[in-house]
Amino acid sequence: MGKIEMQKLLKNKLWVFSALLLLTAPITDALSKPIDRRPPPDQGNGPLLTPQPYTVDQVIHNVGNIATTVDNWGYMGGYRVFDLPSGEWPRGSGHDYLAEAVYWFGAVNSLGDTIVADSYEDLQGMPTDTMAANPYMILLSTDTTRYLNYDLNDTVGAGIGHPANGWRVWDPTATTFTYNQVYNSLSAAYFPGGPTSLQESHYRFNDAASGNSVLGLEMTQTVLQWNYCYNEDFMFVITEITNNSAVNYDSFAFGLYIDIDVGGPDGAGENGRLEDVVEFDSTENLAWIYDNLGVDPGWGPTVQTGLMGTKLLETPDNIGMTAFRTDDWSFLPTDDEGRYAMINSTQFDTSLPPTDQFYIQCVRGINLTAGRTVRVVYALIAGQDEQEFRTNADLAQQLYDALYVGPTPPESPQLQARGGDEKTYLFWSDTSEFSVDPLSGNQDFVGYKLYRSDNHGKTWGVVDYSTGNSCLTVDYSPLAMYTVLSPGDPIQHSFVDTGLYNGVEYWYCLAAFDTGDTTLGVDPLQSGFGSPSINPHIVAVSPAPDPAGFFDALGTVVHNYTGLELPSDGNAIPLVFDPAAITGSDYRVVFEDTPEQTYWHVLNETTGDTALAGQSRTSGDPGLYEVAEGLRVVVRNGDRDPRGWGQTSLGGIDTNLVMGLFYGPALPAFTGDENDVFGDMHFRSTYEIRYTGDSTRASWALDGFYGSDSVFWVPFEAWNVSSNERVSLAVYDRVVDNGVWDPYDILAIVNYPYDSTTSVTSFAFPYHFSWMFRFNSTLYNPTVGDVFTVEGAPMNGPSDNFTFSADGINAADATDDLSKIKVVPDPYIAQYSAMVEMAEGESALEFQNIPTECTIRIYTLSGDLVQTLKHTSGTGSERWNLLTSSRQQIASGIYIFHVESSVGNKIGRFAVIK
Repeated sequence: MGKIEMQKLLKNKLWVFSALLLLTAPITDALSKPIDRRPPPDQGNGPLLTPQPYTVDQVIHNVGNIATTVDNWGYMGGYRVFDLPSGEWPRGSGHDYLAEAVYWFGAVNSLGDTIVADSYEDLQGMPTDTMAANPYMILLSTDTTRYLNYDLNDTVGAGIGHPANGWRVWDPTATTFTYNQVYNSLSAAYFPGGPTSLQESHYRFNDAASGNSVLGLEMTQTVLQWNYCYNEDFMFVITEITNNSAVNYDSFAFGLYIDIDVGGPDGAGENGRLEDVVEFDSTENLAWIYDNLGVDPGWGPTVQTGLMGTKLLETPDNIGMTAFRTDDWSFLPTDDEGRYAMINSTQFDTSLPPTDQFYIQCVRGINLTAGRTVRVVYALIAGQDEQEFRTNADLAQQLYDALYVGPTPPESPQLQARGGDEKTYLFWSDTSEFSVDPLSGNQDFVGYKLYRSDNHGKTWGVVDYSTGNSCLTVDYSPLAMYTVLSPGDPIQHSFVDTGLYNGVEYWYCLAAFDTGDTTLGVDPLQSGFGSPSINPHIVAVSPAPDPAGFFDALGTVVHNYTGLELPSDGNAIPLVFDPAAITGSDYRVVFEDTPEQTYWHVLNETTGDTALAGQSRTSGDPGLYEVAEGLRVVVRNGDRDPRGWGQTSLGGIDTNLVMGLFYGPALPAFTGDENDVFGDMHFRSTYEIRYTGDSTRASWALDGFYGSDSVFWVPFEAWNVSSNERVSLAVYDRVVDNGVWDPYDILAIVNYPYDSTTSVTSFAFPYHFSWMFRFNSTLYNPTVGDVFTVEGAPMNGPSDNFTFSADGINAADATDDLSKIKVVPDPYIAQYSAMVEMAEGESALEFQNIPTECTIRIYTLSGDLVQTLKHTSGTGSERWNLLTSSRQQIASGIYIFHVESSVGNKIGRFAVIK
């Protein structure tokens, strides 16, 4: 079998060779199983295809809007037959464009022989000794199992871009794996760091697939991909070529062979490729293929086909594209001389009439001396029409020229979730809020949008076309959106989604967005939609009923009070967000007073540790509260209003001290900002204003604002009766600025020890200022012994504490709850049920309200054991795929189930209708 016949075989039937393997192994985002490339038995005794199957590895790039397979032998795309994305654009559409992208490397050796090393026959992955499990593995930045040595403690590069976390790439000069070099535009220098892009793959390969190196070449390939609005429609491919031979190749030639088929299977054996047209622009090193009709039967009459192509961004010594070859792929040369002649020519072919055709972008005249390494960088680009394609090509060139530094949205937050009974608990990190845009050097975080999908990410809610954002032409109405005015402002970090269906898998996407870049005219950017398997800001979670005997932390809260007055009106609301992070069973919330602030702490009474310290928030959205040790404790305070006021002692026979106007906390009355209050101790205390008739020194209330030291004399003593301490007063001369306190002037209680010799403002302002009020001057007629009392506000203090237990199981209640065990759906009818089945074609039902650990046995009515399920997940439900223990589908009928647990047993029945 000759080369051309072999390539035709690969073109049409390569994927049949690997059918057995692919049908018996699951397909994931990163395929680690080798692809069997040997010809089937009916192809005779021709040579085995190279590289050998055990050297082959494959991953899928799918972060951007182009999704495609990448193989470790210089091959991309070509797997559409097995429903693997092959230049799929837009991602998720099922529209695959890339039939294949391969390399040709050609030269004349020292013996005068013309040799072309190509992906099909000569190239194969190179092993890495440190990766014993799969030495030929492609490194993939979005899969931590595909790092040389994943290490969260390796934070090199964190201040520049992505931290390394063990990410390494091959350095052909140093001949070792080392940190990636990331360009920082602010310092105009390279620094060691992690992956350059959001998704990055890297592998080494050579030209020794036949057992001997044909040209002595060793290569690396790195693919970079982003999903921002301005760079999601292209991906970069960086190829480094090292001449490890002793021969100087002064006429080395490179060929990028591209076959793009625009269209899908039409049911008649064709895929639309027969209407393809090739175009190129030599001044831009640009080439592309489009469908002549603009529609394709395989994709439906309403789908407008796009176009896809490549742009050479970097060539050795800036040679550029020296030739452009195109033809019907079945007429490719069959020998190395013919292939070398193609890529070493200066010919620029024009397109054939619409048909299935390839193109090769060629670079000739490369001086690849022994030991030299050269680079070829190209972009795989898609667009809806030629104008959009050229725009994307220009953007790719600009980003390449900027050394891949462009505006970016904030770093994606780490979103976590757990399912509850008809609800989900979501919480996330603050990573986004402190990330720095690599282009501007600014912290430009603005907020979060939280989306929910109930169809595995196909859509994320109600479509919104009126975004007013060129970077987000189509958005969805979020579940919630939170914003800040300035970096560092408080913002939500948790959310509880309610009203859900148990057993249904929901996806959540937490997108962080920024201000955009006005300099470049880029609208606000946000984290993209994607998949839970590769995106840290996206999770999949299924609500589940609570297990038998379950109690939640909120139901165990007890308010304890150890003081001599009255307990606060506050409360504590604990919620468990991450049971795996819970380290104790019993907790206590305690309070600590300072003049500046009242703090609360969460103590883990089981371990004796402090779970959360130094908190002051007692109001606002619960999502603003921190999640610590898997718990979110929302502490609410009593109102900052006195429990009451009035004259409580009479020196004479009549009431002479009556409230004229109560202003509340003193400082907000002047500033208008209700947040200008400090320690709650100043408002929780009860005060007495005792009429003595003597002169008591008081400060001017505005001393703290203007710095003057005016002195007033008032006929009252102020006492904090909660602490049994005489405190100070301040005066606001309300009507006539005469420096004398009049009954209509305003008094402010200053919770600071009284000093008859000096103003206390310099010591007490602003943290000790408490209430401000004035008496009714018309009724004012006090006598010695009159006392006016302002009772303390019902606010949390050191005498208050709240105890609670983490979510748990009450054994007695669990026994009683066995009667609530049920099967959903019942009867089970053989059609898709959104109640428990997560995708069309899945068969499943659920046992709900079961104990945290139990054994479920399913029997036929005649008593034959069908299946045994071991439930150990700690949840209140267990799924069953309706298969027997021998992996056979069950028949229609009535079935008996028996739940056995440490808290008791339950027998029930359910029906299956097929």
